[in-house]
Amino acid sequence: MSRKWITPIIYTLITLAIFYVGVQMFTNTSSFLSSIIMMIGFAALIYGAIYFFFLRHRTSAPTNGKEMKKYKQAVKQSKQKYKPTNTVKAVKTKDSTSSKNPSPFNSKKNKRKNSPNLRVIQGNKNSKKDRASF
Repeated sequence: MSRKWITPIIYTLITLAIFYVGVQMFTNTSSFLSSIIMMIGFAALIYGAIYFFFLRHRTSAPTNGKEMKKYKQAVKQSKQKYKPTNTVKAVKTKDSTSSKNPSPFNSKKNKRKNSPNLRVIQGNKNSKKDRASF
């Protein structure tokens, strides 16, 4: 019941505001434009303050939570997997082993160490049709 008398008041205020904006636009254009720019600036400042103090923490909370923890753990595992082993020793031994021919056994061992872990899935090989019987 109380809403029936509020809606005409709101429509009247909106109509008066539109009328006032039209009158200001045609009679005093420079002050109208400056007041519009000031209103936009104040609205941007208020929105920025609300975002900075209230909304920024809400939107960044999920990324700082479980997702960020999982991401950091994955990065750590990746660095451990692909980190170069003994970089200082490798440089020193490279100079001393450059005069010698490296054995093929060592290169195969290094290739196997860095190769990805692959698994062979064996299917049913006996189910092939014999083409000679056709």
